[in-house]
Amino acid sequence: MLIGCNFSKHLKFLLEKEEIEVDYIKAGAYGDFDEEYSIMRSFKPILVHGLGNFERTGMKDSYVIDFKRANKLFDKCQSPHFGIHIEIKKSDMLEGMNEEDIHKHMCKQIQIFKTNINVPLLLENVPDCPTEHTIFNCYPYFQPEKLTRLFLENDVDFLLDISHAKIAAEYHGIDIKEYLKELPLNRVREIHVNGSGYDKNGFPMDTHQSMEKIDYEMLEWVLKFATPKIVTLEYAGIKGETEDYIRESLKIQLKRIKDVVGQYI
Repeated sequence: MLIGCNFSKHLKFLLEKEEIEVDYIKAGAYGDFDEEYSIMRSFKPILVHGLGNFERTGMKDSYVIDFKRANKLFDKCQSPHFGIHIEIKKSDMLEGMNEEDIHKHMCKQIQIFKTNINVPLLLENVPDCPTEHTIFNCYPYFQPEKLTRLFLENDVDFLLDISHAKIAAEYHGIDIKEYLKELPLNRVREIHVNGSGYDKNGFPMDTHQSMEKIDYEMLEWVLKFATPKIVTLEYAGIKGETEDYIRESLKIQLKRIKDVVGQYI
């Protein structure tokens, strides 16, 4: 089982000082990616996560993706797979769409991705909560039976974001372990981990903060049922944290993840 981590100047610093070890660097292929590519690639292979189009199963038309560019990126980065979010924005939806229409639309977009990329496609669960509904304008799509149907009918594997599952379960008043048990854990190929917080109204929110005790416990519990190839830490520091704090937090989290993962190798 391998370990990945989001790219940041803090991760770069620690890698240069040889104070940490990772197997993959995770990065989105947009923004400063081209300028930072040679730096990232000099350290490790790159897990490409995002092409700049907010790739999701509910996109109106996945053919807007430059798949030729994407495949070149996957090759030169040595990205073992590519994940998209199981998500549909309200702006993606046609008037009068019902749940079956949404499912069929998602299946169509999934098949476009599967057909056009040269690496395995993974689907990632999302953190259904008020910020997703308002700020990101997303339609609630978190129910295990709906997600599982997408995986089975399209024969794709799972990028499980444990914090996303924790947020969705808490917001809907579901026990997190019961929620996870209903997901196709046998299809998990990568796991994302980080800590989560709350919005100004007290609702759970995806904050990508440092992992806490519950987050390590949930990773350990999930690994009893899932056999991912990679566990990726999605942390690069949050607003208000000093550089020294972020670097130390990265070291602590990566070591603890390695210790947990080591029990299942």
